[in-house]
Amino acid sequence: MSGKEPQFSRNVSASGLAYLARIIISFLFVPYITWVLGDARYGVWIIVFQTINYFNLLDLGLTSAITRYVSKFLAEKNHAAISRVLNTSTLLYFVIGSAVAGAIYLFATLFFGYFRIGDPAMLEEGRRALMVLGVFMAFNFYLLPFGNSLGAFHRFDLARGLAIAEEVLRTLVMVWLLREGYGLVALATTLVAFTVVRHLVGAVWLRKLYPELKLSIKRVDKDTAKLLFRYSRVSFGIVAGWMIIFNTDSFLLGLISSSAAAGVYHPGAQLLLYLRNAVNAVARPLTPMISHLETTMGPEGVRSLYLKSVRYASYLSFVLCTGVILFARDFVSLWLPPEFAAAAEVMRILAVGSAVFLPQIIGNSVLFGIGKHRYILYVVICEAVAKIALALILIKPYGLVGMAIAGAAPQLVLYLTLYPWLMARVLSLAYSGLLRRCLGPGLLAAIASGTVALGIRFLLPPVSWWTLVVDVTVVLIVSLIVGWRLVEPDDREWVRSRLGST
Repeated sequence: MSGKEPQFSRNVSASGLAYLARIIISFLFVPYITWVLGDARYGVWIIVFQTINYFNLLDLGLTSAITRYVSKFLAEKNHAAISRVLNTSTLLYFVIGSAVAGAIYLFATLFFGYFRIGDPAMLEEGRRALMVLGVFMAFNFYLLPFGNSLGAFHRFDLARGLAIAEEVLRTLVMVWLLREGYGLVALATTLVAFTVVRHLVGAVWLRKLYPELKLSIKRVDKDTAKLLFRYSRVSFGIVAGWMIIFNTDSFLLGLISSSAAAGVYHPGAQLLLYLRNAVNAVARPLTPMISHLETTMGPEGVRSLYLKSVRYASYLSFVLCTGVILFARDFVSLWLPPEFAAAAEVMRILAVGSAVFLPQIIGNSVLFGIGKHRYILYVVICEAVAKIALALILIKPYGLVGMAIAGAAPQLVLYLTLYPWLMARVLSLAYSGLLRRCLGPGLLAAIASGTVALGIRFLLPPVSWWTLVVDVTVVLIVSLIVGWRLVEPDDREWVRSRLGST
């Protein structure tokens, strides 16, 4: 294991940096694109993008299966089996990608007009952008096995480095296009071009690292296809559920309310989604470590790591979400145009659900690592059904606020009841004890950060960017000082040693 620890640290660091870069880019780019496009046209862009995300479901969970078996065969140094996995999945993805491109074209032609987009020119622009993104989806699938599987080879550092480079360069080009007066079709074309280039660079890099891997139709294997699909079934259900949970809001608002409502809702919701992705980026490399820990130390080792990790994650999550609740209005008023003011209420409501949901991303990594990920599927199904039902009831009378409640309420209920109960059952823990482990540090964080935030807001009202940054910095520093008391002695020593070595 010791030989893998430096690479694991690099993977975690690279994943964290990639999502930090994405948050920073979003923070800078979203105000610009909303000013240029306006709420209604920006809403059309978001509807187009969320529509595209639904077609990702036709991945059928194969991406997780590729990661699972490439990692397994790499540990066995079985490069022939890896080649069969990559070539078989390439053929499967060629069929899937072609089907997706055709399905998107039909959707754009026959169904896109059902969205509440009042301007016919804007509707047609959105339709053409969706068709271009159909090409994007096709190439994304075609090149995925060889071009986007560096992470499966434990090279998350390289994969995230490519992702950061793509994000930065693509955003700069999109800013230039908007500045020159280009529209949604040009933005969609930019996405296609940069995704294709990233996948090609990834494939070249993989070929350089592993020259024994070959792209050949002769290495396609029926038994390998069956192996991939057997594993992907549960993963597909989980991904489908997450797609509904995290990519439905603006889509439903566009259908039931208006494209302007979808546009106003999205920036606030996206920042909360980035928080989830940031936690997930750190947690993902934890999955293989959990598998190793289960083998070497048994259930007790897994329990110990989970309880410690969820305790830390709960404290940090409540600090962040308390800050969002107290500073959202000030942040949005400085960040976005006036017509996007309602995004602040969206952020505040979603933060309530996120406070209890984010720590349990650690639990997801544990369940994947010990092969009990079907329990995630049970919770995801309940959350997805509840969210859709509540959205259909609440959007018409309450608009954006109704959609936000539909997202937060199921999280608040399920991640305080069903999810911790299942985790307690899987890890042989007491439900009440596990709930205390999650909520105790969280409530301490909310009290500490909330008290400091209210005090600093009174002394230094956040009416400008610099006062807002000072206020948030003070809250974070005090919260970290208080949270240091929760850190276990061996972890304190590890932190001190790391700081001392830099």
